[in-house]
Amino acid sequence: MRVIILSDIHGNFDALEAVAQRVCDTDVIVVLGDIVGYGAEPDRCVQWVREKRACCLLGNHEACLLGMLPISWFNPKAAEALLWTKKNINFSSLSFLESLPSCFEAYECLFVHGSPRSPIEEYITSPWQAREIFEEENFAVCFFGHTHVAEGYVWDGRKVYHIPFREGGELVLEDGFRYLINCGSVGQPRDGNPKASFGIFFPEERRLEVQRIEYNIQAAMRKILIAGLPEVLAYRLEVGG
Repeated sequence: MRVIILSDIHGNFDALEAVAQRVCDTDVIVVLGDIVGYGAEPDRCVQWVREKRACCLLGNHEACLLGMLPISWFNPKAAEALLWTKKNINFSSLSFLESLPSCFEAYECLFVHGSPRSPIEEYITSPWQAREIFEEENFAVCFFGHTHVAEGYVWDGRKVYHIPFREGGELVLEDGFRYLINCGSVGQPRDGNPKASFGIFFPEERRLEVQRIEYNIQAAMRKILIAGLPEVLAYRLEVGG
C-alpha cells in the first residue's frame, strides 16, 4: 500500500500532471491544502483531486477564499492572486473546498497544512520551533506543508535533528522517535530546487520517499503571464524560490 502525499499544488496543473504520472490507481492520495492560489489553473487542479477521491485538507489560501482568513493576512502579490482566483474559480470547485477539514489522522499519523497547534496558519521553519511543537502537542508523526520546503524534523526526546529533502530522499520512521515531515510543494517549491516535490509513504514499512520530478515549467509560466497574474509568480517557478 502507498500513500501519495501532495501539498501546495497552487493552481499549477503542469506540475500536478507530471506528479500524476507517478500515481497508481491503487494509491491513496492525501492533499495537505493549498490546491489553489498563485497558479492559473485552480479548477483543473481541484477537478483532478476530486476525480482521484483524494483526502484533502484546507489550506490558508482556501481559507481566504472562503472568508475564514482576511485578505490582509497575505502579502500583496499573494493577495492579488487570491482576488484573481476568486473571480476565476467555478462554484463547484468552491463548494468542494468548503467541505474540507483542517486536519485528520490516519495510518498512525497526523496530517495538517500548517502545524499541529495551528493547522491552517502556522509555518514550521526551524528546529527550535519544531521542538516547541513536539513538547506541546501529542503526536508521533505529523505530515505538514505550507512552507513549500521539503524537509523533516526528528525528535529523540532531547534534541531535534533536521533532515533536508532538497534533492529528495528516503526516511524510515523508527520507534522511539517523533517526526514532523514536509514533503515539499508540488506547484511552487521554495527550497532552491524548481522540480515538483511530493512524498510516497509506505505505512506498513513506516518508510517515506520524497521525490523531485521535472515538469514543463515554461508552460506553467506562460499560463500565469497570460492570465495577468503577478509576473513574479511565474518567474519564481524557474528558480524554486
